[in-house]
Amino acid sequence: MIQLAPKKLCTGCGACAFVCGKNCIVMKENEVGIVYPELEMSNCVQCERCQKVCPIIENVDFRKPLTAYAAWSSNENERATSASGGIASEIYKMAIVNGYLAAGAVINNDFYVSMQLTDSMEDVGLFKNSKYVFSSAIELYPKLRILLKEGKKTVIIGLPCQIAAIRKLFKDNENLLLIDVVCHGTTPYSYLKQHIAMLEKKYGEVAKRMSFRDPSLYTNTFTFTLYNADNKRFYAQRTKDGDTYQFGYHRMVSYRENCYHCKFAKSKRISDITLSDYKGLGTMAPCAFSAQKVSSVLINTDRGKILIESLITTGKIKAEERPVDEPVQGDEQLRRPSAKSKYRLYFERDIQVFRGNFEIAILAAQNQYIRDDMSIEDVRAIIENMRDDYESRVDDYNIRNADLSTQRREVSAKMKEQKKAHAKLVKDTNKITL
Repeated sequence: MIQLAPKKLCTGCGACAFVCGKNCIVMKENEVGIVYPELEMSNCVQCERCQKVCPIIENVDFRKPLTAYAAWSSNENERATSASGGIASEIYKMAIVNGYLAAGAVINNDFYVSMQLTDSMEDVGLFKNSKYVFSSAIELYPKLRILLKEGKKTVIIGLPCQIAAIRKLFKDNENLLLIDVVCHGTTPYSYLKQHIAMLEKKYGEVAKRMSFRDPSLYTNTFTFTLYNADNKRFYAQRTKDGDTYQFGYHRMVSYRENCYHCKFAKSKRISDITLSDYKGLGTMAPCAFSAQKVSSVLINTDRGKILIESLITTGKIKAEERPVDEPVQGDEQLRRPSAKSKYRLYFERDIQVFRGNFEIAILAAQNQYIRDDMSIEDVRAIIENMRDDYESRVDDYNIRNADLSTQRREVSAKMKEQKKAHAKLVKDTNKITL
């Protein structure tokens, strides 16, 4: 009997659907907007190919990093417009110059993120910057199969679970250079789509471009931005400003369930090279430079070593060798998966209750996040952002085929508490001012 990966562990990589010769497996969103493989047994011939390529069911080869570098692009513009040190861009550019194709995550016109291929230097910019949302790799697999049969070389930068799936599908193909990016977790695309739709309605604008870490507002501020057709920014907020999507992501609340059980969040890696922001720089050995805009580069194979050394010797990147344990100790995601918090548990409950309505579910969790040690200004900012939206979002939600009266009373009660808290804050602030 065919068994797919359990839902709490399934990454949605789509490798099982790709290899099924009878089209028994399709990738579908479930009732709360999360993509999983769905198995139709009527045409299944029990070949078990789907199980054999699953990086969750079947073991994958992990490698201990050989070398670690703190590195950044020698091109100041690349460094300024990249989320970290700009190393990924330099890898892509060198690969294309040397006849490789390049594959990475691209934000499409509908803000859906998918893995795409290019041999054009102009397209490298599309791969830049963090994408804090689920990205689909299944569109890449058939193209990659054809390219490898033709003997074409390809460099791919993706999430660890995606790289693991590619390893299972195409083995240790000498024409593949695989690079993984250290990952906290992925948020379902349906949540992002809802968030953007809510903001478009609120501001009376149509979003044509977005960023999770807008370089124009400095990437280290993690500012979520939306731009209209005239390239005018009409929305810009950080987690601390109350943006619900950023709160869900950066507080590890709204990830896919598998992210909290990730088998790839460990010091041993499945790629040739591992990239991330360099956390903990200088904690194990002195360094003479700032940690701002610096990438951690873990070299896991000889193939990866050759590429990075080529970038160093040609002056494309600046790099300093570091103790391998330094980035591992500095970055929790190189040791363990993201942990569930009580806010995640609130979200798990409410996303089911409200049938995938992200904005209502995340606001309930966000409300619980207000802490006693926050300043008046911080609390006021959160409440002001939340209270104007809460009632309207509940009113907009069309409850079908379910009796949710208890939950609605809870939401209403929370709104009243927020208004009381806000009134008290205003009163207390006035007293302080006087």
